[in-house]
Amino acid sequence: MKAAVKYERRKGAVKIFDLEEPKIGPSEVLVRIKSAAVCGSDLHAYEFLPGYQTPEETKIPVTLGHEWSGIIADVGANVSRFRPGDRIMGESVLYCGECRLCLQGRTNICERFLLTGRHIDGAMAEYFKVDSKYLHRIPDGLSFEEAATAQPLSVSLHAVVDNCVIAPGDIVLVFGPGVIGLGAAQVARMLGASTVIVVGLERDEKARLPLAKDLGFFPLASGSDLAQELMRLTGRAKADVVIECSGDSRNIARGLGLVARGGRMTIVGISADPASVFYTPIVRNEIQIHTTFNGTWNNYDQALRLMAEKKINMKSLISQHELTEVVRVFDAALECEMVKPVLCP
Repeated sequence: MKAAVKYERRKGAVKIFDLEEPKIGPSEVLVRIKSAAVCGSDLHAYEFLPGYQTPEETKIPVTLGHEWSGIIADVGANVSRFRPGDRIMGESVLYCGECRLCLQGRTNICERFLLTGRHIDGAMAEYFKVDSKYLHRIPDGLSFEEAATAQPLSVSLHAVVDNCVIAPGDIVLVFGPGVIGLGAAQVARMLGASTVIVVGLERDEKARLPLAKDLGFFPLASGSDLAQELMRLTGRAKADVVIECSGDSRNIARGLGLVARGGRMTIVGISADPASVFYTPIVRNEIQIHTTFNGTWNNYDQALRLMAEKKINMKSLISQHELTEVVRVFDAALECEMVKPVLCP
């Protein structure tokens, strides 16, 4: 089978290999992959950034990809909930189910978690094996491409629903017009935000900020005077809520400076650099800071249902490509020429 493999510990070093089809165990299923979406962490692997290089954490060579959907081709002897032909997608974090955090329902930060496509072989391949406990059925009418984006949408939902507080009428500022940022913006609006502003880089003006506008948000380039633009759009120089989805460490301090007194900030983006923050005004203004990582079983379920019911639009963010185009797609994604590329084996 064909698979997109990170084959050496250096920048680049991703290409298509011919590998053997996976052999499943008693609790596993074999999936014929229909869609494998490209995540920022796949791009980190491609670039081999510092946060990705820790030898004991990263399996190389490794088949990339942890946002996927497909059809079950075969099931193990102990699998009873699924059968061949079922349309399914699966969770990206493999959790133990036994540590104190898993027992609290916080499987997204399991003490012994493994990330598909980093610690174990992923789904940018024609076939993929996975334990059946991580599977979700795809609702009728939802495409495989949309179902693959349930993973990043689960991140947006966990961030905004579980790790933020948005009240009706709030002004919300979102840094980062990628798939998680645009998902977070849609969730914020669904929860009652009256004005949602999405901030991106100059290069985001090619594709991402226009999509933010098409979705009904106010797009701004990060070079703007954001306080002045907030005043122009809302009559106030600061937002009730700031959601940082860009992964740019500079936006943490910048975002905190744009939160109104008594407001909230949720940090979603993963940064490769440390952030320097002066806490005194944050304390005096009683600004609440939340962090968030990945999503839980419930967030995946919410994501699939909300897309199926047309409450959240991920379809317009997707562009489809052949698996064999993986390197070209990675390069284009790094240049922000697309929001959510999906590879189709």
